[in-house]
Amino acid sequence: MPTANEIQKERIKEIEDKADNLVKKCDTITVASINEKGYPRICAVTKLSDNGFSDIYFVTGKRSEYNGKATHFEKCSKASVCCFTNRDSLTLIGEVDFITDKETQARFWNEADRRFFSKGTDDPKFRLIHFHTKEATFWIEGKFRTCKYK
Repeated sequence: MPTANEIQKERIKEIEDKADNLVKKCDTITVASINEKGYPRICAVTKLSDNGFSDIYFVTGKRSEYNGKATHFEKCSKASVCCFTNRDSLTLIGEVDFITDKETQARFWNEADRRFFSKGTDDPKFRLIHFHTKEATFWIEGKFRTCKYK
């Protein structure tokens, strides 16, 4: 007979697996940064890749020294990501970092982005962003749960 703790861990694993599948289905995600006045700023972006809900990758451009996601993330790495499909949603809180390694950038490069970054990953405005989840709020199949991660 499983213990209450084992049952709880099994339920968390089940909702996490469903959340991983939800993220895989989402080509577009919303990302919130903290702007220069301390307010959240939400944008829709194309998801490049993911390792389930724990790690998500996307690209943005450094177009301004004063505002925009890249500038916001340079000043404050705190971020939030939201994914939604059908009636299920996932709200993530975490931190971002810039991936500057050229080999990794090349691995994630999407040729469709050349319209924004004419020099590809060598374009000075190109920023590859890695979002890492610290907290996840799941609303999947009518089940609600919030979990914290390292």
